[in-house]
Amino acid sequence: MAETSGKIKFLVADTTAFINAVPLNEYAEQVLTVPDVISEVRHRRQIRRLCVLPFDLQVREPRPESIRHCVEFAKRTGDYASLSGIDLKVISLTYELEADTVGTDHLRTEPVMAQTIASKEKPEEMQDPNNKRLVGWYMPEGEEEEEVSEEEEDSQGAEDGPEEEQDQQEEEELQDQLIDNVKAAIEAQLAGKEPLPSQPTQPEEDEPSQEELDKLFEQLKCAPSAEEEQELSELLVSQPAEVETEETEPQEPTQSQNLEEEVGDDGWITHSNIKKAKKALEGKVETDEVPPVACMTTDYALQNVLKQLNLHLAALNGRIIKQLRTYILRCYACYRTTSIMTKVFCPNCGNKTLKRVAVSLDENGRQVIHINTRRPLTNKYKNQSLPRFQGGKHSRNPILFEDQPMPRQMPSRVAKTKTNALDQDYTAGFSPFVLRDVDSKSAMLRSKGNLKEWARNNNFEEDRRRKNYNRLYK
Repeated sequence: MAETSGKIKFLVADTTAFINAVPLNEYAEQVLTVPDVISEVRHRRQIRRLCVLPFDLQVREPRPESIRHCVEFAKRTGDYASLSGIDLKVISLTYELEADTVGTDHLRTEPVMAQTIASKEKPEEMQDPNNKRLVGWYMPEGEEEEEVSEEEEDSQGAEDGPEEEQDQQEEEELQDQLIDNVKAAIEAQLAGKEPLPSQPTQPEEDEPSQEELDKLFEQLKCAPSAEEEQELSELLVSQPAEVETEETEPQEPTQSQNLEEEVGDDGWITHSNIKKAKKALEGKVETDEVPPVACMTTDYALQNVLKQLNLHLAALNGRIIKQLRTYILRCYACYRTTSIMTKVFCPNCGNKTLKRVAVSLDENGRQVIHINTRRPLTNKYKNQSLPRFQGGKHSRNPILFEDQPMPRQMPSRVAKTKTNALDQDYTAGFSPFVLRDVDSKSAMLRSKGNLKEWARNNNFEEDRRRKNYNRLYK
């Protein structure tokens, strides 16, 4: 989350903010949400926390035109299938507040397609001239220079190739001569003519006398400790200004001070920079700009739509997406693609084999598909027997193709006459409210809803029935 000095004027909170007990009053002046978000909070402790909030929580429903615009935009980005109705309302409320507060000139009407640019040089975001690639790791400054020097040596070696070959030949000839001389000396020693050539000894250096050692010992000065440096600094501060103006001879830096200067504190986590390191590790950036409207959520699909709309995000614990993505549907049976995200069946082959994939543009403007190979295809619910199709108004048949005829399930003529109070043939004795039928066969079929009993594993059901039969009767 981008940390700011002030507070956000309007903050739209998702369910995650209430579940994690985020102090929203510290980040925003007014906190808003939709009624469905509050209904999602079901834990007893979280409900108690909602009842005693230290700020006024405003519950507001977005306008229908805002919902319509955000739904169409989510279909273009490809996140519509991943968003629930509550998520779409949260996006719509954020869009509505931004439009009422700032305006819609800076908001996008079409999603931005990610582009892949091939370049040898790294972008500015990936460059790290100060050797701070990872928080908490010390990277010495000499490593990059050594790498550069090795590359220069390789380039020079490629230029001076023939000269190096001549030098290598001369060295090999000298080594062969030395080997021949050693062999000849060994043969002479075995014959008893000459002794073995002894290795040349280095002349012994003159050992220093005791007086010289005493003088050197007096010149030695140990590095002062931290307490001595603090006492020395206090003494220097306590001296009058006249003494400070006197010229003092510069002292030569010792070896330990040079080592401390070489190492430094760059890259190390200390007590003074622990908070800054945590912010860098969590992706937090300190900025002075305070957005008037923001949304706090951790849902990646919701964040993607908000950033594509050019709306502001206030992420929880730094969990915020860094890249914008656009999705399409790809059929893994015929390998055709479609940008209509509401499709269930492939428009080319008609199979239910559509899978959501991310797309981007390369340097030539061509579309590149990014397939998630870590998520393999599954045969779940594809190897089971299907039931015989049933007719009638309340049939619950599996949907196997796109143009499959479905029952209309319209209200009956009797129900229309009972509930239409403005009809000319309406009798004053009947109630204008809907009469619920709970005894007829049609009502019993309707009460089951859209349960797909045919999707259950029949073998598992038979095993369960057999187990109960054995337990009761055997």
